[in-house]
Amino acid sequence: MASDSDVTGTLDRIRKNLEARERNKQYQLPFIPDPQRGIPNEFSRSALFAAVPANKVQYLRRDPIFSQKGFKITYTGKRLTQADLDVFEGIVHLARGMQENNQLRFKARQLLKHIGRSTGKSQYQWLLTVLQELTATSVAIEREGQNVYWGSLLPEGAAKLDNGAFVVTINRQLIKLFERGFTTIQWEQRLALGRKPLAQHLHSWICSHSKPFPVTVDYLRQLSGSDTKNLKHFRANLRNALQAIQATGAISEWHIDHEDKVHITKAAS
Repeated sequence: MASDSDVTGTLDRIRKNLEARERNKQYQLPFIPDPQRGIPNEFSRSALFAAVPANKVQYLRRDPIFSQKGFKITYTGKRLTQADLDVFEGIVHLARGMQENNQLRFKARQLLKHIGRSTGKSQYQWLLTVLQELTATSVAIEREGQNVYWGSLLPEGAAKLDNGAFVVTINRQLIKLFERGFTTIQWEQRLALGRKPLAQHLHSWICSHSKPFPVTVDYLRQLSGSDTKNLKHFRANLRNALQAIQATGAISEWHIDHEDKVHITKAAS
């Protein structure tokens, strides 16, 4: 029979081997086809990128972010919006297939067109501001009491304002979030929902499930990060958002039952 010291030594060797394997592993972003975009499931199933107007600036400090059961998010920084998510999705898509700690180089015009925005001078400045604000974020994600991710959404970057050349670093921990599961967004559908942040947020949440489960209207209000406090008013906004999503072909039908639960049926692929 093995002694306690033998068992402890074996477990220690296994732990060290696993740690060495993890250190030596090279992570890379998934390659997502052009009609789609990708975001970690924790982003599509939470209020991290809220359904609020982009001009409503609010700063949070270690605030808990409402999320689907199974993980917790704590956030510090400017309240992120769906416009910020467009930029994040665009960056990740341009960097698809890229290995960790590499730098993505692109022109502002390229990214702006990529996310469906105009390419005037004011948009260049807007893009620079969004990228800097994504860097000035601190996102902490926990599962079962264990730290899954802690850091900035874009750790660092640089720009040449005279020619619109940008560079950002794609780090290891961010890529590992994709390793744990990600949502593919139907990009043309999302573009059709421009200037409709609630519809865009719900669309991402719907894309993250093969069969969206029935949830209450109030649950979707919290999950979307909506600043509409009156549930009656939010319910009206929700109906409009679901109608807009249905018009894109993303869902085939929806209804709100007598228990105020929202039932959504995704359209066949």
